[in-house]
Amino acid sequence: EAFEWEKRLALERRLTDALAEVEHALKKYEAGTYGICDLCGRPIEPGRLEALPQASLCLECKAHQAKDARSRTTR
Repeated sequence: EAFEWEKRLALERRLTDALAEVEHALKKYEAGTYGICDLCGRPIEPGRLEALPQASLCLECKAHQAKDARSRTTR
């Protein structure tokens, strides 16, 4: 039962995060900044937006973010 509860909490967390990403993308669309990277200000690659419409980072910034996150967890 505890395992099922943990699975449910993890799913709720993922859904909440996904909803927040979509809402952020909609706000950017309304502001006229959809498709612009939140970190560097450059355009997000069209293929990335096609695959992940709620993307807020270009591939380069996302890769740097992932690398930084990995280095923090391996210390």
